[in-house]
Amino acid sequence: MTGYLALLIFFVIATVIGAAMLIINRLIAPKIPDPMEGYTYECGVPLYDKTSHLSLEQKYYLLGLLLVLFDLEAAFVLPWGAVFKAIAEINPWLIFIEMFIFLFILILGYIYAWKKGALRWQ
Repeated sequence: MTGYLALLIFFVIATVIGAAMLIINRLIAPKIPDPMEGYTYECGVPLYDKTSHLSLEQKYYLLGLLLVLFDLEAAFVLPWGAVFKAIAEINPWLIFIEMFIFLFILILGYIYAWKKGALRWQ
């Protein structure tokens, strides 16, 4: 119980300090109106065209999804391979079926990205 009490005290103190800093900042910060508020800029350089508020193309979102998809694969397949022998002694078919279902879902994601053109270089 002592460990949980120390954790609770730490959480309360961290919350109080964080809230106090926010309140103090709100009270003593200068209230100068910003003429650039609401203006879109990138890397500190103002943009010259008015199309900067448009959303990104779909291919960039698909590339991000592919990154997540294959990172998930690496995060799951590597530990699976490391403990395969120990788990296979219990039920060898279960571990194979589990991996094939997982790889089937990954292949579906890969085919979807391929059909959408996310893998084409331009």
